[in-house]
Amino acid sequence: MNKRLIVVALALIVYGWNYWGTSIYTLDEAKNAGSAVEMMRRGDPFVPTFNSEYHDKPALQYLFMVAAYKVFGVNPFAARFFSVIFGVLLVLSIYLFVKRILNEKIAWYCSLLLITSIQLTIQFRMAVPDPFLLFFLTFGLLSFYVGYTEKKNNFLHFFYASIGFAFVAKGPIAFALPSLIIVIFLLARKDFTWNTIASLSIFTGALVALFIALPWYIGVGYVTDWKWPEYFFITHNLERYTSTFEGHGGFLFDGVVIVFAALLPVSIFLPQALVSVWKTRKEEPFILFALSACIGVIGFFFFSKTVLPSYVEPCVPFAAILLAMFIYKCEQVAFAQTKKLWINGIIFCVIAVAMPIAAVIALQIDPELKDLYLKGLFFMVVPLGAFIALHYLRKQQVEKAFNTYAITFSVLLILISSFVLPQVDAQNPVVRSVKLIEGYNRPIAYYKRINSAYVFQLGKSIKKLENEEQLNSFIAEHGKVVIISAEGEWSELNRPDFEVAFKAKDLFESPVSLVAVN
Repeated sequence: MNKRLIVVALALIVYGWNYWGTSIYTLDEAKNAGSAVEMMRRGDPFVPTFNSEYHDKPALQYLFMVAAYKVFGVNPFAARFFSVIFGVLLVLSIYLFVKRILNEKIAWYCSLLLITSIQLTIQFRMAVPDPFLLFFLTFGLLSFYVGYTEKKNNFLHFFYASIGFAFVAKGPIAFALPSLIIVIFLLARKDFTWNTIASLSIFTGALVALFIALPWYIGVGYVTDWKWPEYFFITHNLERYTSTFEGHGGFLFDGVVIVFAALLPVSIFLPQALVSVWKTRKEEPFILFALSACIGVIGFFFFSKTVLPSYVEPCVPFAAILLAMFIYKCEQVAFAQTKKLWINGIIFCVIAVAMPIAAVIALQIDPELKDLYLKGLFFMVVPLGAFIALHYLRKQQVEKAFNTYAITFSVLLILISSFVLPQVDAQNPVVRSVKLIEGYNRPIAYYKRINSAYVFQLGKSIKKLENEEQLNSFIAEHGKVVIISAEGEWSELNRPDFEVAFKAKDLFESPVSLVAVN
Protein backbone atom coordinates (compact mmCIF):
# COMPACT_ATOMS: atom_id res chain seq x y z
CA MET A 1 0.00 0.00 0.00
CA ASN A 2 1.15 3.57 -0.71
CA LYS A 3 2.87 4.79 2.46
CA ARG A 4 1.91 8.38 1.70
CA LEU A 5 -1.75 7.43 1.95
CA ILE A 6 -1.09 5.48 5.14
CA VAL A 7 0.59 8.52 6.70
CA VAL A 8 -2.38 10.73 5.82
CA ALA A 9 -4.87 8.14 7.11
CA LEU A 10 -2.99 7.66 10.40
CA ALA A 11 -2.69 11.40 10.96
CA LEU A 12 -6.40 11.87 10.28
CA ILE A 13 -7.32 9.09 12.69
CA VAL A 14 -5.08 10.17 15.57
CA TYR A 15 -5.47 13.93 15.23
CA GLY A 16 -9.11 13.80 14.22
CA TRP A 17 -10.49 11.09 16.52
CA ASN A 18 -13.40 12.65 18.39
CA TYR A 19 -11.72 16.07 18.30
CA TRP A 20 -15.18 17.63 18.66
CA GLY A 21 -15.95 15.60 21.78
CA THR A 22 -14.96 18.33 24.26
CA SER A 23 -16.29 21.84 24.65
CA ILE A 24 -14.43 25.04 23.84
CA TYR A 25 -13.13 25.63 27.34
CA THR A 26 -9.46 26.63 27.65
CA LEU A 27 -8.61 30.32 27.69
CA ASP A 28 -6.87 30.43 24.29
CA GLU A 29 -9.47 28.29 22.53
CA ALA A 30 -12.36 30.32 23.90
CA LYS A 31 -10.81 33.61 22.84
CA ASN A 32 -9.77 32.43 19.37
CA ALA A 33 -13.02 30.62 18.57
CA GLY A 34 -15.04 33.50 20.04
CA SER A 35 -13.11 36.10 18.05
CA ALA A 36 -13.93 34.28 14.81
CA VAL A 37 -17.62 34.27 15.78
CA GLU A 38 -17.62 38.01 16.44
CA MET A 39 -15.82 38.77 13.17
CA MET A 40 -18.27 36.58 11.25
CA ARG A 41 -21.33 38.20 12.79
CA ARG A 42 -20.01 41.69 12.04
CA GLY A 43 -18.93 40.68 8.55
CA ASP A 44 -15.51 42.11 9.46
CA PRO A 45 -12.41 40.39 7.99
CA PHE A 46 -9.97 42.71 9.73
CA VAL A 47 -10.45 43.41 13.44
CA PRO A 48 -10.13 40.46 15.85
CA THR A 49 -12.20 41.08 18.97
CA PHE A 50 -13.23 38.92 21.88
CA ASN A 51 -16.08 40.07 24.10
CA SER A 52 -16.02 43.29 22.05
CA GLU A 53 -12.38 44.02 22.97
CA TYR A 54 -9.26 43.63 20.80
CA HIS A 55 -7.86 40.10 20.66
CA ASP A 56 -4.14 39.55 20.28
CA LYS A 57 -3.75 37.15 17.34
CA PRO A 58 -3.62 37.93 13.57
CA ALA A 59 -6.36 36.94 11.16
CA LEU A 60 -5.40 33.70 9.39
CA GLN A 61 -6.94 31.29 11.89
CA TYR A 62 -10.11 33.37 12.16
CA LEU A 63 -10.63 33.38 8.41
CA PHE A 64 -10.41 29.58 8.33
CA MET A 65 -12.70 29.28 11.36
CA VAL A 66 -15.28 31.57 9.77
CA ALA A 67 -15.25 29.40 6.64
CA ALA A 68 -15.83 26.31 8.79
CA TYR A 69 -18.57 28.05 10.83
CA LYS A 70 -20.45 28.88 7.65
CA VAL A 71 -20.42 25.23 6.60
CA PHE A 72 -20.74 23.38 9.93
CA GLY A 73 -22.22 26.00 12.25
CA VAL A 74 -20.66 27.51 15.38
CA ASN A 75 -19.44 24.51 17.38
CA PRO A 76 -16.21 22.77 18.47
CA PHE A 77 -16.18 20.65 15.28
CA ALA A 78 -15.97 23.75 13.10
CA ALA A 79 -13.68 25.75 15.40
CA ARG A 80 -11.03 23.00 15.36
CA PHE A 81 -11.62 21.61 11.86
CA PHE A 82 -8.75 23.38 10.11
CA SER A 83 -6.37 22.79 13.02
CA VAL A 84 -6.74 19.06 12.32
CA ILE A 85 -6.36 19.63 8.57
CA PHE A 86 -3.16 21.63 8.96
CA GLY A 87 -1.80 19.01 11.35
CA VAL A 88 -2.32 16.39 8.66
CA LEU A 89 -0.75 18.69 6.05
CA LEU A 90 2.28 19.17 8.29
CA VAL A 91 2.84 15.42 8.59
CA LEU A 92 2.33 14.92 4.85
CA SER A 93 4.78 17.69 3.95
CA ILE A 94 7.38 16.23 6.34
CA TYR A 95 6.95 12.83 4.74
CA LEU A 96 7.27 14.11 1.17
CA PHE A 97 10.24 16.39 1.81
CA VAL A 98 12.20 13.92 3.93
CA LYS A 99 11.55 11.18 1.37
CA ARG A 100 12.91 13.50 -1.36
CA ILE A 101 15.95 14.63 0.64
CA LEU A 102 16.83 11.37 2.46
CA ASN A 103 14.74 8.26 1.87
CA GLU A 104 11.29 6.78 2.38
CA LYS A 105 12.14 4.82 5.53
CA ILE A 106 13.35 7.88 7.42
CA ALA A 107 10.33 9.81 6.16
CA TRP A 108 8.08 7.06 7.52
CA TYR A 109 9.74 7.07 10.94
CA CYS A 110 9.62 10.84 11.16
CA SER A 111 5.93 10.94 10.25
CA LEU A 112 5.06 8.38 12.92
CA LEU A 113 7.01 10.36 15.52
CA LEU A 114 4.89 13.42 14.81
CA ILE A 115 1.59 11.52 14.61
CA THR A 116 2.14 9.88 18.00
CA SER A 117 3.36 13.00 19.81
CA ILE A 118 0.92 13.72 22.65
CA GLN A 119 1.85 17.39 22.62
CA LEU A 120 1.33 17.86 18.88
CA THR A 121 -1.89 15.85 18.93
CA ILE A 122 -3.27 18.16 21.59
CA GLN A 123 -2.15 21.20 19.59
CA PHE A 124 -3.75 19.99 16.37
CA ARG A 125 -7.05 19.43 18.17
CA MET A 126 -7.36 22.99 19.47
CA ALA A 127 -8.74 26.21 18.02
CA VAL A 128 -5.40 28.04 18.18
CA PRO A 129 -3.06 29.61 15.60
CA ASP A 130 -0.14 27.24 16.24
CA PRO A 131 -1.17 24.51 13.74
CA PHE A 132 -1.13 27.11 10.97
CA LEU A 133 2.20 28.54 12.10
CA LEU A 134 3.77 25.09 12.45
CA PHE A 135 2.70 24.02 8.98
CA PHE A 136 3.82 27.16 7.15
CA LEU A 137 7.15 27.43 9.02
CA THR A 138 7.98 23.75 8.48
CA PHE A 139 6.86 23.68 4.86
CA GLY A 140 8.67 26.96 4.25
CA LEU A 141 11.97 25.92 5.83
CA LEU A 142 12.01 22.58 4.02
CA SER A 143 11.23 24.41 0.76
CA PHE A 144 14.18 26.70 1.47
CA TYR A 145 16.50 23.73 1.95
CA VAL A 146 15.49 22.17 -1.36
CA GLY A 147 15.71 25.52 -3.13
CA TYR A 148 19.15 26.22 -1.66
CA THR A 149 20.71 22.79 -2.18
CA GLU A 150 19.11 22.01 -5.55
CA LYS A 151 19.26 25.59 -6.89
CA LYS A 152 15.53 25.66 -7.61
CA ASN A 153 13.96 29.11 -7.41
CA ASN A 154 10.39 27.82 -7.34
CA PHE A 155 11.06 26.22 -3.94
CA LEU A 156 12.55 29.48 -2.70
CA HIS A 157 9.34 31.20 -3.76
CA PHE A 158 7.38 28.56 -1.80
CA PHE A 159 9.54 29.47 1.19
CA TYR A 160 8.84 33.19 0.96
CA ALA A 161 5.13 32.65 0.38
CA SER A 162 4.97 30.37 3.43
CA ILE A 163 6.65 33.04 5.57
CA GLY A 164 4.02 35.53 4.41
CA PHE A 165 1.20 33.22 5.48
CA ALA A 166 2.95 32.43 8.77
CA PHE A 167 3.19 36.17 9.46
CA VAL A 168 -0.59 36.45 9.10
CA ALA A 169 -0.91 33.40 11.38
CA LYS A 170 1.13 34.62 14.33
CA GLY A 171 3.15 37.73 13.60
CA PRO A 172 6.86 38.69 13.59
CA ILE A 173 8.04 35.30 14.84
CA ALA A 174 7.41 34.10 11.27
CA PHE A 175 10.29 36.28 10.09
CA ALA A 176 12.53 36.03 13.14
CA LEU A 177 12.82 32.24 13.45
CA PRO A 178 13.51 31.35 9.77
CA SER A 179 16.03 34.18 9.47
CA LEU A 180 17.94 33.00 12.54
CA ILE A 181 17.83 29.35 11.46
CA ILE A 182 19.10 30.12 7.95
CA VAL A 183 21.93 32.31 9.24
CA ILE A 184 23.03 29.57 11.67
CA PHE A 185 22.88 26.98 8.87
CA LEU A 186 24.86 29.04 6.38
CA LEU A 187 27.49 29.90 9.00
CA ALA A 188 27.79 26.20 9.91
CA ARG A 189 28.22 25.41 6.23
CA LYS A 190 30.76 28.23 5.89
CA ASP A 191 28.60 29.53 3.09
CA PHE A 192 27.41 32.83 4.51
CA THR A 193 28.71 34.85 1.55
CA TRP A 194 27.41 37.66 -0.65
CA ASN A 195 27.16 35.28 -3.59
CA THR A 196 25.00 32.85 -1.59
CA ILE A 197 22.82 35.62 -0.23
CA ALA A 198 22.35 36.99 -3.74
CA SER A 199 21.34 33.53 -5.02
CA LEU A 200 18.49 33.34 -2.51
CA SER A 201 16.40 35.96 -4.34
CA ILE A 202 15.80 37.81 -1.09
CA PHE A 203 14.45 40.98 -2.68
CA THR A 204 11.92 39.11 -4.84
CA GLY A 205 11.10 36.83 -1.93
CA ALA A 206 10.48 39.75 0.41
CA LEU A 207 8.03 41.19 -2.11
CA VAL A 208 6.20 37.85 -2.26
CA ALA A 209 5.99 37.58 1.54
CA LEU A 210 4.89 41.20 1.98
CA PHE A 211 2.33 40.91 -0.84
CA ILE A 212 0.69 38.10 1.14
CA ALA A 213 1.10 39.54 4.64
CA LEU A 214 0.75 43.32 4.39
CA PRO A 215 -2.80 43.75 3.05
CA TRP A 216 -4.41 42.43 6.23
CA TYR A 217 -2.08 44.34 8.57
CA ILE A 218 -2.65 47.54 6.63
CA GLY A 219 -6.39 46.92 6.67
CA VAL A 220 -6.60 46.29 10.41
CA GLY A 221 -4.37 49.29 11.06
CA TYR A 222 -6.48 51.57 8.91
CA VAL A 223 -9.85 50.62 10.42
CA THR A 224 -8.54 50.80 14.02
CA ASP A 225 -6.56 54.03 13.60
CA TRP A 226 -3.43 51.86 14.03
CA LYS A 227 -4.39 50.91 17.60
CA TRP A 228 -4.57 47.16 16.94
CA PRO A 229 -1.07 46.94 15.38
CA GLU A 230 0.35 48.89 18.33
CA TYR A 231 -1.50 46.60 20.76
CA PHE A 232 -0.27 43.50 18.93
CA PHE A 233 3.36 44.32 18.11
CA ILE A 234 4.25 46.17 21.32
CA THR A 235 2.15 44.52 24.02
CA HIS A 236 1.85 40.98 22.71
CA ASN A 237 5.24 40.55 21.06
CA LEU A 238 7.88 42.84 22.50
CA GLU A 239 6.51 42.80 26.05
CA ARG A 240 5.92 39.04 26.00
CA TYR A 241 9.57 38.50 25.09
CA THR A 242 11.07 40.99 27.54
CA SER A 243 8.81 40.36 30.55
CA THR A 244 6.74 37.56 32.09
CA PHE A 245 3.25 37.80 30.61
CA GLU A 246 0.06 36.40 32.17
CA GLY A 247 2.14 34.32 34.59
CA HIS A 248 3.77 32.22 31.84
CA GLY A 249 7.35 32.38 33.06
CA GLY A 250 9.90 29.62 32.73
CA PHE A 251 13.45 28.50 33.44
CA LEU A 252 16.46 28.65 31.16
CA PHE A 253 16.27 25.13 29.72
CA ASP A 254 12.52 24.69 29.56
CA GLY A 255 12.67 24.68 25.75
CA VAL A 256 14.81 21.53 25.82
CA VAL A 257 12.45 19.88 28.30
CA ILE A 258 9.40 20.77 26.17
CA VAL A 259 10.92 19.26 23.01
CA PHE A 260 12.02 16.15 24.92
CA ALA A 261 8.51 15.69 26.32
CA ALA A 262 6.89 16.32 22.93
CA LEU A 263 8.67 13.35 21.34
CA LEU A 264 8.44 10.81 24.15
CA PRO A 265 9.13 7.95 24.24
CA VAL A 266 11.62 8.00 21.35
CA SER A 267 13.21 11.20 22.68
CA ILE A 268 14.96 9.05 25.29
CA PHE A 269 17.40 8.33 22.44
CA LEU A 270 18.10 12.01 21.79
CA PRO A 271 21.58 12.06 23.41
CA GLN A 272 22.78 9.13 21.26
CA ALA A 273 20.97 10.56 18.24
CA LEU A 274 22.71 13.93 18.50
CA VAL A 275 26.13 12.30 18.87
CA SER A 276 25.45 9.92 16.00
CA VAL A 277 24.15 12.44 13.50
CA TRP A 278 26.85 14.98 14.41
CA LYS A 279 29.51 12.50 13.30
CA THR A 280 27.96 12.31 9.82
CA ARG A 281 27.10 16.01 9.39
CA LYS A 282 29.72 16.51 6.66
CA GLU A 283 28.27 13.73 4.54
CA GLU A 284 24.69 14.89 4.98
CA PRO A 285 24.08 18.67 5.08
CA PHE A 286 20.42 18.10 5.97
CA ILE A 287 21.65 17.11 9.45
CA LEU A 288 23.16 20.57 9.86
CA PHE A 289 19.91 22.14 8.71
CA ALA A 290 17.79 20.18 11.18
CA LEU A 291 20.26 20.94 13.98
CA SER A 292 20.23 24.62 13.00
CA ALA A 293 16.44 24.64 13.25
CA CYS A 294 16.55 23.14 16.74
CA ILE A 295 19.31 25.46 17.94
CA GLY A 296 17.68 28.52 16.37
CA VAL A 297 14.23 27.96 17.91
CA ILE A 298 15.41 26.88 21.37
CA GLY A 299 18.09 29.58 21.38
CA PHE A 300 15.63 32.30 20.44
CA PHE A 301 13.31 31.46 23.34
CA PHE A 302 16.20 30.82 25.73
CA PHE A 303 16.11 34.54 26.54
CA SER A 304 12.34 34.98 26.44
CA LYS A 305 10.72 35.93 29.75
CA THR A 306 7.40 34.41 28.66
CA VAL A 307 7.40 30.73 27.65
CA LEU A 308 4.59 28.39 26.65
CA PRO A 309 4.96 24.82 25.30
CA SER A 310 3.77 25.96 21.88
CA TYR A 311 6.59 28.52 21.53
CA VAL A 312 9.36 25.97 20.83
CA GLU A 313 7.17 23.58 18.82
CA PRO A 314 8.55 24.80 15.45
CA CYS A 315 11.71 22.81 16.19
CA VAL A 316 9.84 19.57 17.07
CA PRO A 317 9.54 18.40 13.41
CA PHE A 318 13.29 18.89 12.96
CA ALA A 319 14.12 17.09 16.21
CA ALA A 320 11.89 14.28 14.90
CA ILE A 321 13.94 14.20 11.69
CA LEU A 322 17.16 13.77 13.68
CA LEU A 323 15.61 10.96 15.74
CA ALA A 324 14.26 9.26 12.61
CA MET A 325 17.73 9.37 11.02
CA PHE A 326 19.18 7.79 14.16
CA ILE A 327 16.58 5.00 14.22
CA TYR A 328 17.30 4.26 10.56
CA LYS A 329 21.02 4.17 11.24
CA CYS A 330 20.51 1.75 14.14
CA GLU A 331 18.91 -0.70 11.73
CA GLN A 332 21.96 -0.62 9.50
CA VAL A 333 24.79 -1.25 11.98
CA ALA A 334 26.03 -4.21 13.98
CA PHE A 335 24.70 -5.21 17.40
CA ALA A 336 27.94 -4.12 19.09
CA GLN A 337 27.19 -0.52 18.15
CA THR A 338 23.58 -0.53 19.36
CA LYS A 339 23.52 -2.94 22.29
CA LYS A 340 23.26 -0.06 24.78
CA LEU A 341 19.93 1.09 23.37
CA TRP A 342 18.03 -1.24 25.68
CA ILE A 343 19.31 0.82 28.63
CA ASN A 344 17.27 3.72 27.26
CA GLY A 345 14.35 1.33 27.02
CA ILE A 346 14.67 0.60 30.74
CA ILE A 347 14.65 4.33 31.48
CA PHE A 348 11.45 4.73 29.51
CA CYS A 349 9.88 1.74 31.26
CA VAL A 350 10.37 3.61 34.53
CA ILE A 351 8.75 6.72 33.02
CA ALA A 352 5.96 4.60 31.53
CA VAL A 353 5.09 2.98 34.86
CA ALA A 354 4.93 6.46 36.41
CA MET A 355 2.48 7.77 33.79
CA PRO A 356 -0.71 5.97 34.92
CA ILE A 357 0.20 6.65 38.55
CA ALA A 358 0.63 10.36 37.78
CA ALA A 359 -2.65 10.43 35.82
CA VAL A 360 -4.60 8.87 38.70
CA ILE A 361 -3.04 11.26 41.22
CA ALA A 362 -3.68 14.31 39.00
CA LEU A 363 -7.36 13.43 38.69
CA GLN A 364 -7.66 12.89 42.43
CA ILE A 365 -6.01 16.21 43.26
CA ASP A 366 -8.64 18.25 41.41
CA PRO A 367 -11.81 18.20 43.53
CA GLU A 368 -14.03 18.39 40.44
CA LEU A 369 -12.40 15.27 38.95
CA LYS A 370 -11.71 13.05 41.93
CA ASP A 371 -14.57 10.68 41.03
CA LEU A 372 -12.91 10.07 37.64
CA TYR A 373 -9.53 8.99 39.00
CA LEU A 374 -9.84 5.46 37.59
CA LYS A 375 -9.81 6.97 34.08
CA GLY A 376 -6.09 7.43 34.65
CA LEU A 377 -5.73 3.65 34.31
CA PHE A 378 -6.15 4.02 30.54
CA PHE A 379 -2.49 5.08 30.67
CA MET A 380 -1.63 1.47 31.59
CA VAL A 381 -1.30 0.86 27.86
CA VAL A 382 1.98 2.83 28.02
CA PRO A 383 3.95 0.56 30.38
CA LEU A 384 2.56 -2.47 28.54
CA GLY A 385 3.94 -1.15 25.25
CA ALA A 386 7.18 -0.03 26.91
CA PHE A 387 8.00 -3.53 28.18
CA ILE A 388 7.23 -5.08 24.80
CA ALA A 389 9.47 -2.49 23.10
CA LEU A 390 12.22 -3.19 25.66
CA HIS A 391 12.07 -6.86 24.70
CA TYR A 392 12.65 -5.96 21.06
CA LEU A 393 15.45 -3.53 21.90
CA ARG A 394 17.35 -6.17 23.86
CA LYS A 395 17.15 -8.39 20.76
CA GLN A 396 18.30 -5.43 18.60
CA GLN A 397 15.03 -5.43 16.67
CA VAL A 398 14.94 -1.65 16.43
CA GLU A 399 12.15 -1.36 13.87
CA LYS A 400 9.81 -3.60 15.89
CA ALA A 401 10.58 -1.60 19.04
CA PHE A 402 9.82 1.66 17.24
CA ASN A 403 6.59 0.31 15.77
CA THR A 404 5.55 -0.84 19.25
CA TYR A 405 6.06 2.69 20.58
CA ALA A 406 4.03 4.12 17.69
CA ILE A 407 1.14 1.68 18.15
CA THR A 408 1.14 2.19 21.93
CA PHE A 409 0.86 5.96 21.76
CA SER A 410 -1.67 5.88 18.93
CA VAL A 411 -3.90 3.62 21.02
CA LEU A 412 -3.35 5.82 24.09
CA LEU A 413 -4.34 8.98 22.21
CA ILE A 414 -7.50 7.36 20.84
CA LEU A 415 -8.46 6.04 24.30
CA ILE A 416 -7.92 9.44 25.88
CA SER A 417 -9.97 11.15 23.16
CA SER A 418 -12.79 8.63 23.49
CA PHE A 419 -13.10 7.95 27.20
CA VAL A 420 -11.07 10.42 29.27
CA LEU A 421 -11.29 13.93 27.84
CA PRO A 422 -15.08 13.98 27.25
CA GLN A 423 -15.81 12.95 30.84
CA VAL A 424 -13.24 15.37 32.23
CA ASP A 425 -14.70 18.16 30.11
CA ALA A 426 -18.22 17.39 31.35
CA GLN A 427 -17.07 18.50 34.81
CA ASN A 428 -15.92 21.97 33.80
CA PRO A 429 -17.98 24.76 35.41
CA VAL A 430 -18.96 26.41 32.14
CA VAL A 431 -20.58 23.27 30.69
CA ARG A 432 -22.32 22.60 34.00
CA SER A 433 -23.72 26.10 34.47
CA VAL A 434 -24.44 27.54 31.03
CA LYS A 435 -27.94 25.99 30.76
CA LEU A 436 -28.72 27.30 34.23
CA ILE A 437 -27.72 30.81 33.14
CA GLU A 438 -29.77 30.61 29.94
CA GLY A 439 -32.73 29.32 31.93
CA TYR A 440 -32.96 32.54 33.93
CA ASN A 441 -33.45 34.53 30.69
CA ARG A 442 -32.05 37.67 32.31
CA PRO A 443 -29.45 40.29 31.32
CA ILE A 444 -25.95 38.95 32.03
CA ALA A 445 -22.79 40.72 33.18
CA TYR A 446 -19.59 39.68 34.89
CA TYR A 447 -17.92 41.19 37.89
CA LYS A 448 -14.15 41.79 37.43
CA ARG A 449 -13.27 38.27 36.25
CA ILE A 450 -14.83 35.59 34.08
CA ASN A 451 -13.91 32.26 32.57
CA SER A 452 -13.62 33.21 28.88
CA ALA A 453 -15.47 30.08 27.78
CA TYR A 454 -18.73 31.63 29.02
CA VAL A 455 -18.55 34.21 26.23
CA PHE A 456 -18.22 31.53 23.54
CA GLN A 457 -20.78 29.16 25.07
CA LEU A 458 -23.40 31.88 25.57
CA GLY A 459 -22.75 33.21 22.08
CA LYS A 460 -22.66 36.92 22.95
CA SER A 461 -20.58 39.64 24.53
CA ILE A 462 -20.87 39.93 28.31
CA LYS A 463 -20.65 43.33 29.94
CA LYS A 464 -17.82 43.86 32.43
CA LEU A 465 -18.54 45.46 35.82
CA GLU A 466 -15.38 46.73 37.47
CA ASN A 467 -16.77 47.98 40.80
CA GLU A 468 -19.86 47.91 42.98
CA GLU A 469 -21.12 51.21 41.61
CA GLN A 470 -21.27 49.74 38.11
CA LEU A 471 -23.01 46.66 39.54
CA ASN A 472 -25.66 48.84 41.16
CA SER A 473 -26.18 50.77 37.92
CA PHE A 474 -26.59 47.50 36.00
CA ILE A 475 -29.23 46.33 38.51
CA ALA A 476 -31.01 49.70 38.39
CA GLU A 477 -31.19 49.47 34.59
CA HIS A 478 -32.30 45.84 34.29
CA GLY A 479 -33.76 44.73 37.64
CA LYS A 480 -33.35 40.97 37.81
CA VAL A 481 -29.90 40.01 36.50
CA VAL A 482 -27.33 37.21 36.35
CA ILE A 483 -23.77 37.96 37.44
CA ILE A 484 -20.85 35.68 36.56
CA SER A 485 -17.65 36.08 38.53
CA ALA A 486 -14.89 34.28 40.40
CA GLU A 487 -15.21 33.48 44.07
CA GLY A 488 -12.24 35.63 45.08
CA GLU A 489 -13.57 38.74 43.38
CA TRP A 490 -17.22 38.22 44.38
CA SER A 491 -16.25 37.71 48.04
CA GLU A 492 -15.03 41.32 48.13
CA LEU A 493 -18.68 42.36 48.08
CA ASN A 494 -21.30 41.96 50.75
CA ARG A 495 -24.48 41.49 48.74
CA PRO A 496 -27.26 39.78 50.71
CA ASP A 497 -29.59 40.66 47.81
CA PHE A 498 -27.78 38.04 45.69
CA GLU A 499 -27.84 34.27 45.94
CA VAL A 500 -25.00 32.12 44.60
CA ALA A 501 -26.84 29.75 42.26
CA PHE A 502 -23.75 27.85 41.10
CA LYS A 503 -20.13 27.53 42.18
CA ALA A 504 -17.36 25.19 40.98
CA LYS A 505 -13.59 25.24 40.64
CA ASP A 506 -12.16 25.73 37.15
CA LEU A 507 -10.50 22.53 35.94
CA PHE A 508 -6.75 22.43 36.60
CA GLU A 509 -6.85 26.11 37.57
CA SER A 510 -7.11 27.89 40.91
CA PRO A 511 -10.11 30.24 40.32
CA VAL A 512 -13.60 29.16 41.38
CA SER A 513 -16.29 30.29 38.93
CA LEU A 514 -19.66 31.27 40.30
CA VAL A 515 -23.06 32.44 39.10
CA ALA A 516 -25.07 34.82 41.29
CA VAL A 517 -28.68 36.00 40.85
CA ASN A 518 -30.71 38.63 42.69
